[in-house]
Amino acid sequence: MNVLAIRPSVGGRDVAMFDIEIGPHLRLFNLILRESSDGRLRTYSPRAFGKHAASFHPELAQQMTDAAIAALKEHAANGNSSCRRAA
Repeated sequence: MNVLAIRPSVGGRDVAMFDIEIGPHLRLFNLILRESSDGRLRTYSPRAFGKHAASFHPELAQQMTDAAIAALKEHAANGNSSCRRAA
């Protein structure tokens, strides 16, 4: 699992938007890293026609969330102006 790009959000509960490669045959784009009311971070799919475009098994959602958090920390530590990572 590889975060391809991460774009920190400003304001609201959305922490970042990110693109991720799950494996060699699957990439997901514009996923949302959002803080819940209890302070935990969770990954959500983008919306299409007012509804979420996909749902994820809790284990996969946690793996994607962990990868996005690590990428966001790396991005902040490096002070990158670019949000893209090597694919």
